[in-house]
Amino acid sequence: MLSKPKDLKEGCLQALRYFGIFRYPLTLREIHRFNPFPATLEETRDALNLLMRDNDVFQAGEYYSVENKKEWAGDRIAGNERACRLLERSGKYAAIIASFPYVRGIAISGSLSKYYASENPDIDYFIITAADRLWIARTLLHIFKKLTFLTGHQHYFCMNYFVDEKALKITHPNLYSSIEVATLLPVFNAPVIQQFFNENTWIREFLPNHSFSPDFSYLSSYRKQRVKRLLERIIGLLSPDKMNGTLMKITDRKWRRKWKRKGYPEKDYDRAFLTQQHISKNHPVDYEKKVLQTLTRYQDMHQQNT
Repeated sequence: MLSKPKDLKEGCLQALRYFGIFRYPLTLREIHRFNPFPATLEETRDALNLLMRDNDVFQAGEYYSVENKKEWAGDRIAGNERACRLLERSGKYAAIIASFPYVRGIAISGSLSKYYASENPDIDYFIITAADRLWIARTLLHIFKKLTFLTGHQHYFCMNYFVDEKALKITHPNLYSSIEVATLLPVFNAPVIQQFFNENTWIREFLPNHSFSPDFSYLSSYRKQRVKRLLERIIGLLSPDKMNGTLMKITDRKWRRKWKRKGYPEKDYDRAFLTQQHISKNHPVDYEKKVLQTLTRYQDMHQQNT
């Protein structure tokens, strides 16, 4: 199990190894921001200098990494430039999602929320829905996503994490979750997203140096609420509580069959496919498990060598 670093140097290594899994070098300020050990920026710089002296950390321009691979810096710069272009276009995709019934807040997650895009990028979304209407909203959105395959836009609508207004607090606190929460980019309904951040101040336990100042510069300008409210009123006449529960059960059965067919451990299902009345998490790759296990191995090796 991953434990908190014992000192600042170990904290720097943990931050760099975390992003190193994704071949993503960090700047000094980012290492300080994502460092699990409390420190000032100057103290972080001093710790990095000691790590570079011992060849535990390498530098390429303004970027640091635990791997001596200078090409990572070039890849990151190119990925940052692609992300800027994609983020400028993301508002129109967010506005489409925002137009669906019961969608109350949207934030970009995944690699794009870290301002990085691959050559074939996805846009991942974290979506907040109205209370007790998550599975209705999710089902309607995923019917729409199936239609996007016809136009080749499916990669811009990766909706893999939903919570409703009754479950704003993330229930599995760890370093992975804290970084994912801290890097969310709000794109629809800033007050609702800010309320979500206010409910998750626990992330300071894992990221004590982070400023937690969300970037609201990519908010969608969606304003057409009249049709949306009309649709919600119509659905409200169709036993929405029962409908919501039924859709959850159908989805859960479908996911469990897929999980079993792939031969994955049943004990991992509730982390990768969290299916509850107020939460829907669909992460078949299960990066949370992979990242935390990799960091734990690195930590064990480091402790054995010191």
